[in-house]
Amino acid sequence: MRLHRLLPLSLIALAALSLGSGCPTVPSIQDRLVDLAVGGSTTLTIPASGVINTYDFTGPEDLNADLDLTSILDDAGIDVQDVKDVKLSGISYRVTVRDPNPGRTIANATVTAQSGGGAAKPLVTNFTVKVDTVTTWTRAPLDTAGVTVINNVLASVLNSVKHGGAVPIITYHVLGQSNPQGVSTSFTWQLRLDVSVVGTIKVKVLT
Repeated sequence: MRLHRLLPLSLIALAALSLGSGCPTVPSIQDRLVDLAVGGSTTLTIPASGVINTYDFTGPEDLNADLDLTSILDDAGIDVQDVKDVKLSGISYRVTVRDPNPGRTIANATVTAQSGGGAAKPLVTNFTVKVDTVTTWTRAPLDTAGVTVINNVLASVLNSVKHGGAVPIITYHVLGQSNPQGVSTSFTWQLRLDVSVVGTIKVKVLT
């Protein structure tokens, strides 16, 4: 939108320069195709209540419903047929409700991802979360095997938006050691999946 506001002033300036040089030129406006990258995200809220020694949680994630790719594209002005790629750009985690036990941590935690009838693949590996305090978002270390699972599902989401069809549900499994031992947990944390969408848009340029 800023380009449209500046365009008339640019035309006047160029016309003045052309006349002043004694060699008048006529600027023209042309359409060009450029790639535009936009982002989207979806957040999983994971409660942890009653865990004593081993934190073990399994849940579903419907990226087709939760990501809302159609809205992301509409907001960016990208036609779905002009989308080149949709991929996972990162995963972050945070504690939203702290555990009342001082020093509470979930150690050596892993997250696996599984879609359809495929095998579970490691997605986030070997991270330790201090959960006795509310935290800001922290970037998680990712495993390429699990990233591939997510990206394959994202490709299905894009295909569904373009042509229809089913999208597999992702099953995630979180496993870690709860410390201190022998004391029940009570906290809530979140995982945020960040997605990058690249598409082609038409812009007007002055030549």
